[in-house]
Amino acid sequence: MKNVILFFSMVVACSSALAVQPLKQFTPGKLCSPTDPNFKEYRYASHVPVCVRNVSHDEKLLIAKNYGIPLSEWGNYEFDHLIPLNSGGSDDIENLWPQPLAEAHEKDAVEQATFNGLSNGSLNQAQAVQMIMDWIQQH
Repeated sequence: MKNVILFFSMVVACSSALAVQPLKQFTPGKLCSPTDPNFKEYRYASHVPVCVRNVSHDEKLLIAKNYGIPLSEWGNYEFDHLIPLNSGGSDDIENLWPQPLAEAHEKDAVEQATFNGLSNGSLNQAQAVQMIMDWIQQH
């Protein structure tokens, strides 16, 4: 019986990790701007403002609290940028959420595609952001 309870507890924990989606009230998404404290530079021919990653432990605590993620579960998540930094996303808490690791690794491929498109000029920032948002909606 203990094994059955343990099994179902693990299933519930795994399924809750898979259910996390960005919540508009906490993570509406935000673009980097020259006035952002983490602004680094403009990149690409389209002159996209790019911020550096600087997510503090206190910010992670707040994000985890907002999403109901206990500290003991942090290892199952990446505190990720909804709009990736390489697409001009801000490092502000409004652009951060706890993304399940498996999805974060899948999203990396889309982020690379947006980086490539911005770098070679085949995408503008709005198109790159839309690609990310479309991917998020499908998952």
